[in-house]
Amino acid sequence: MPSPPSDTSFLILPWAVIAYLRSKNRQYQKWTYRQALMNTILKVGLHKYISLKRTPSISLKPGFERKRFILIEPAGPELYSGLALDGKTKPEAVGATWYPKLPTPDLRLPEGQHVVLQLHGGSYITGDGRTGSCQFIAKNFLSYTPSRYVLCLQYRLAGTPNGRFPAQLQDVITAYFYLLGTLHIPASQIILSGDSAGANLALGLLRYITQFNDSSLLPAPKCTWLFSPWTNIPGATDLDAWNDSPNYKTDCIPASFPGWGATLFLQDLEIIKSVEEHLAPIKHPFALPSPMLVVTGGKEVLHQEHLEFAAVFKELPENESLVDCFVSETTPHDLFMIAWIMGFKKEARECAEKAGEFVTKFTSVANA
Repeated sequence: MPSPPSDTSFLILPWAVIAYLRSKNRQYQKWTYRQALMNTILKVGLHKYISLKRTPSISLKPGFERKRFILIEPAGPELYSGLALDGKTKPEAVGATWYPKLPTPDLRLPEGQHVVLQLHGGSYITGDGRTGSCQFIAKNFLSYTPSRYVLCLQYRLAGTPNGRFPAQLQDVITAYFYLLGTLHIPASQIILSGDSAGANLALGLLRYITQFNDSSLLPAPKCTWLFSPWTNIPGATDLDAWNDSPNYKTDCIPASFPGWGATLFLQDLEIIKSVEEHLAPIKHPFALPSPMLVVTGGKEVLHQEHLEFAAVFKELPENESLVDCFVSETTPHDLFMIAWIMGFKKEARECAEKAGEFVTKFTSVANA
C-alpha cells in the first residue's frame, strides 16, 4: 500500500490557512481563498473518514424528510433478470426522498415538464439522497431545468450485509419502475441522472434497459445526465494512477476514497464480462436507448477519462447524435456535491442550465 500524499494529512491544514492567502500558493491560482482551502479540507476529511473504515449504514425511517421520504417496495419478479438476479442479494424495499414535496398519487405532468430520478454519488459507500446531501442538486434542477419533481434514491451501500452488487442495480430498477408502474409517469417525462458513483449506476440501468426483453415494461427515459461519472470501478483500486494524475492537486477527492469504495463494492465479486460491462462502461460502450449528457470538471482527476468516455460512446454510429459533453473548466470532481461547500454555486447553475438546454434540444427535435 503506497504512502498517502502529504495533502491528506491534518498537518497540512495550518499551513494551508496561511499559505492560500497568496493566490500563487493555491492549487489553482484563479480559485478564491475559500475554494482552495475547502478543497484541501475536503481531501483531508475524506481520507480521514476512509482511514476509520466504518461500516456504511442507512436508515429506512422518515427522519427530517418526513412525508417527502417514501419506501418503495420491490417490483414484480419479472423485472429482475440477467445480471439483476443473484443468489446472495435479493430486491428489497428501498427509500427515496422527493423534492420539493411528495406528489399526489394522481400526478399528471404538464407537457414539457419532467421528473428527475437522481442517483447520488459517494463511491457507493456514503450518501442517502436526503436533504443534507441532495437538496442543493435538487434545487438546481428544479430552478434551471424543465423538471417539476426530483426523486433522490437511497440505494443500498456497498459494505453493508445486504449491499453486495447487484443490490444497487436492483434498487434503481425498483425506483424506476415505481415511477413508470405506480405513478404512471410516461418514460418520455422521466430524466435519469447521477453524479459520480450514481452516474455509474445510471449507466448500469441504461444498459439493463437495452438488454431487458420487454421494452413495454422498461422503456428508456427521456434522456440521461451524467455528472462526473465513475466509468471504471475496478480501475480505482490503483491508487498510484489517481495520485499521479496531472489534476491530482486540484481535485478534492483523495485516491483512498474511490479506492476503498471499489474494494467494498467488488469484495469477492467475480468480474466476468457481463459484470465488467456495468462496472467499467468506458471499456464497453453500447447503443444508447436515448440521449446522454456527460458533464465533467476541468480540474478533476477523471477529466480526461470523461472526455474519452464520451468520445468512445459517440464513436458508435447509433450514438453519434445522442451524446454531448460539457466541461466546467474550473471545478473539481462532482460539482453538485461540493459546490455549496467550496463556493462554486455559479458554476453549478451553469451546469444545471446546460442540462436543461440538453433536454429542450431533444424535445424540440422530437416535436419537429
